[in-house]
Amino acid sequence: MPEPIPLRRPWHGASDRPETPAVAALRAQRAEVDALLAFRHAPEGEEKALAWWRLHGLRQARATLLGAEEAARLTPLPAPPAGALTGLQKLRLRLGWLDLDRARPPARLARRIAG
Repeated sequence: MPEPIPLRRPWHGASDRPETPAVAALRAQRAEVDALLAFRHAPEGEEKALAWWRLHGLRQARATLLGAEEAARLTPLPAPPAGALTGLQKLRLRLGWLDLDRARPPARLARRIAG
């Protein structure tokens, strides 16, 4: 009698290997999509600003996982909502001196994001 053919594991078995770069990239993409949905459905005001900064942080983390070429092909983030930037950051953004990719949230929002 022939030996049984071992069954292949389903594709989601890759979740057993979190150190694999492809799995880490997929998880980062999923987290970013969830954050984008949270941003789109957040009420106006400080909650929307917090959701945008969370999305911004996840995009930065995902871009570090991807190569420079792949990161450059990502779609741009939505514009920061009202209250997401300080007055100085808004001015620097208008003058072209602020690089949003490396920007940090204002202290009042950073405390809420961390806590």
